[in-house]
Amino acid sequence: HGPGMSRSTIRAVPEQRGRRSRAAIAANPGNARPVPTSVLPGLGRAQCAGHLSRNRDLEVLCRVALPHGDEEVRTGRPMDSTGRKGRARRKPPQPSSSLQSQLASAAAFGDVDACIHLLRSDGSLDLHGGALKQLVRTCFQRRMGDKALDLVMVLPGYRKRHFSVLMKECIDRGDVEQLDRIVESRAEVGYPPDLYTHTARISALGKGRQSSAVLVQLHEAMRDPVCAGMIELYNAAISACVRSQDFAGAMYVWGLVLGDGETRGAAKPDVVTFNAMIKVAGAMGRFDDATRYFDMITEHGLVPTSWTYAALFSASAACQQGEVQFLIGVFDSMVVQPNDYILSSFFTAMSFLPCSKADIDVVFRLLERSRGQTSDINDVTYTAFMVFLARQDVPDRAIDIWVAARNDEIDLSPHFFSALFSACAKGAGGKKHNSTANVSNSSLSSSSEALADLAFDAFDDISGWWINQDPERVPKHVCNDVRMAYNSFLHFLGVAGQDDVAQLIFESMKAQGPEPDVVTYNTMLNLLGSSKDVDAALHMFWEMVQRGLKPTEKTFGSLLHTFASVGDAAAARRIFDSLATAGIAPNSVLYTSFIHASVRHGGDESLALAFDLADEMRRSHVPLTDVTYGCLLVACEKQGDVSRAFSLYQQSLEECVTPSDQMHNILISVCTRCGKLDEALDLVKSMARKHSNIQQHALNSLTRALSIESPGRATRMLSLMTAMGMHPSRQTRLEVMKQCALAGDVTEALALFNNSGVAFSPAPSNGSDAPRGNQLDIDGPSGSALIISLCAAQNLDDAVRVYDVMMSAAWRKMDRLKEEKKTSLPKRALEPSGSALASLAQAHAAAGLTSQAWKFYLQLRRKSQSLEEATLNNRRMFEALIEGQCRAKNLKKALVVFDDWKAACSNLSVTRHQPLLKQLNVAVDDTYRSGPSTTPSGKTKSPRLSYLALAFLEAEVRRHPEHEWRVFDILATMRAQKESKRQSELARPPKRSHHFVD
Repeated sequence: HGPGMSRSTIRAVPEQRGRRSRAAIAANPGNARPVPTSVLPGLGRAQCAGHLSRNRDLEVLCRVALPHGDEEVRTGRPMDSTGRKGRARRKPPQPSSSLQSQLASAAAFGDVDACIHLLRSDGSLDLHGGALKQLVRTCFQRRMGDKALDLVMVLPGYRKRHFSVLMKECIDRGDVEQLDRIVESRAEVGYPPDLYTHTARISALGKGRQSSAVLVQLHEAMRDPVCAGMIELYNAAISACVRSQDFAGAMYVWGLVLGDGETRGAAKPDVVTFNAMIKVAGAMGRFDDATRYFDMITEHGLVPTSWTYAALFSASAACQQGEVQFLIGVFDSMVVQPNDYILSSFFTAMSFLPCSKADIDVVFRLLERSRGQTSDINDVTYTAFMVFLARQDVPDRAIDIWVAARNDEIDLSPHFFSALFSACAKGAGGKKHNSTANVSNSSLSSSSEALADLAFDAFDDISGWWINQDPERVPKHVCNDVRMAYNSFLHFLGVAGQDDVAQLIFESMKAQGPEPDVVTYNTMLNLLGSSKDVDAALHMFWEMVQRGLKPTEKTFGSLLHTFASVGDAAAARRIFDSLATAGIAPNSVLYTSFIHASVRHGGDESLALAFDLADEMRRSHVPLTDVTYGCLLVACEKQGDVSRAFSLYQQSLEECVTPSDQMHNILISVCTRCGKLDEALDLVKSMARKHSNIQQHALNSLTRALSIESPGRATRMLSLMTAMGMHPSRQTRLEVMKQCALAGDVTEALALFNNSGVAFSPAPSNGSDAPRGNQLDIDGPSGSALIISLCAAQNLDDAVRVYDVMMSAAWRKMDRLKEEKKTSLPKRALEPSGSALASLAQAHAAAGLTSQAWKFYLQLRRKSQSLEEATLNNRRMFEALIEGQCRAKNLKKALVVFDDWKAACSNLSVTRHQPLLKQLNVAVDDTYRSGPSTTPSGKTKSPRLSYLALAFLEAEVRRHPEHEWRVFDILATMRAQKESKRQSELARPPKRSHHFVD
């Protein structure tokens, strides 16, 4: 069943078959029948009667309901006893019961004239309370207040309750003049002004927002002895002041009630007084005062009512203040049964407060308990709870509320569907924000898929109800509410990435209704702006103009956002200039969208235009928002101007603009990119103390930059990110691990490798390709630095483990490249570097593990450039391998190492390979952050082996006659090294003595 339609209503009106048109009623009014109220949800009999022409009301009534005697009155021609027209003669009076039924029929059609005529014709007739109220309301709706007064004056016996009905309608409409006429007529029939007339006039003045007249009327009533000391008078005055937004006047009346130290209070306050003061405190944004008034109720020995609790919760919602546990405690200790007013205001108040998961569970339990205690739960209650779920960012539980509302057989209104679609959009938007892929039905997570199914099921319900209705017979306010629900569903589709479905719904609205309005077109423009479809957005805009809809500020804001998303600053300028033609003054949103387009363009002129627009906003007294300053900070980031960024940040504080988390994150990125790490860290600490929402990408970039300067501080930053529930990126962890390894912090680097966590490891394609244990699949530079650091610390087992992980990752990468028909590894290969292999070979050789050392050395030999690099940076590897192989009686392998060293030295000849030598030295300088190894004269240091290693090799060669001829080669190398050393010393400038002056 649809909004406003109960199940019994649908059974009573099956598809509205056989419904007569207005033309048929006009053609045959004698058979006209009242329009069923069930067809139009929310309408009474008087509104239904309005579907008949007002000019025909009397004629139709007389034909259907009036007796023959009344026909004579209507036409002026007499009728006989058979109903035929004849000579005028007196007809005997009809029984009272027949006239009473005729009066009820006339009242049902809202014909006041017929009712007045019947009442005058028989003084024994009377109208029941409900019929009288409906007739009076119909008169006031038709602006016939005097006619309603005439109706009351012809009723038998002038009763106060009859005049009270009239006065209530005047109060609801703020019609003070009509109220005064009613009071005068009331006095004429013997009812002088009393407390009710004074309070009614005060309430009517408050409805008309005449606050000064309220206080005048209050003092006039205070002089009337009948009203002296009556608290009802002051309660009405306080409520009237609140309604007219005169809070100072309300506090003045409250002061009269309490009195001061010397003057006694005018009246004793009751619970209604405190309820009114709670509303005053809520409207003034003073929730502390509201709680104080709430506590004063028990202090005065009064018992809170349902209106008390509803007022307290409404005050919390209006102020968006309060403590979660306090509100839950008040609700849990209520002395009345919860009703729809209390529940809806409580859920609305809780939606504005930061609730934990446990608090949300408690609120759910309170709702479940209330469902068992009372049946006074309607769609407003469930709508407020749906809003609570959306604001607390737990849209997944909207499914539970949907099921509960269905089980309770609640007549769901369009407002409930709008809240449901907003909650589903919140869930789909969160998933889309955390994903780099476009959201679709196939890519949504399980919770998002459930929310999508819920949204589509709910839309099927409301759209199915709408299709079965006649738009001409549906009240205007119901059409507006249904249109609002459709707009909310379009917003959900845009957030969920269902652009095609949104376009289909939009086309169906144009064909079948509800007719699209400005909000509909603005929603579609936002959807097209998110998809960066500029042409479709312009077409949508012109279609909106052709339909006669006037573009609003949000319309132009959506267009500017569309052009900003594609960085089209020129088109954004044309749209911005057209605002004057449309009669729209640029506001903060429009200026910000234009600035965003300029910054997104990124050109020097566009960036300068962004700052000029900000200056123009200040000259035009248009306030700059936190989003505006965020765009300007992005412009500073693109310009690399840190000082200007901090100047803008300070300026925002001076203009009382609360810096948003996005502003802080952009400022952190600016500082990181420009090397201002201390300033960035100060911002991070400030945001962490305020529990602000720091973006993960900003902390990732800051941590990587910080690791180069201080690896220890970078590891603490990683710990902070983990404590905040973030997952540092793979690149960040690898960079910190590498810098820790290069700084010699082996323990921290190995801990980052071992305790990386599944969240930081790339998902393998299958189980066999997964890294061992919980280790991080690292890249070449980071893994090589870690291996070198572990070898230097003699931690060979972990060094070999890192080596195995890197080789496994490299082979996995190679297999994928082969499947893609590529023949080479990417630039950042996953294999260990030559320096890492040299360190492994050296460490194992020094530990006496010659076989393992030889394995790593053979892999090093496959890279000629790595072997040449090792002669400069890993001389100890060659020496350790030669000594180790000699001790192991493997002379041939020792000679192979010696020959490789000589060949590498030959390739590093200064005359032939000086550029390569410089390249290697630069690489060494970049790796170890130390200056190039050069002699004092500035010449490059030549590779060499220690005399001890050469002597060890010579002694071993002499023991083997078949290799004795290699002795001369070894000795020649020793002599060449000695001569090279002597020549370098000669080239060194002599040291000048400090004992003598030249």
